[in-house]
Amino acid sequence: MSQPFKDPFNFVYFLGFLLVMMLPTLPATLSWLKHLNLIS
Repeated sequence: MSQPFKDPFNFVYFLGFLLVMMLPTLPATLSWLKHLNLIS
């Protein structure tokens, strides 16, 4: 377990975990990007 990213499945699982963790903040991030684009 000292090198968990040797296995591609573990890396994909880690990416999926990050996506699930960032899902609640996705609408806020999109709204912020829209406001920044409108301002600039």
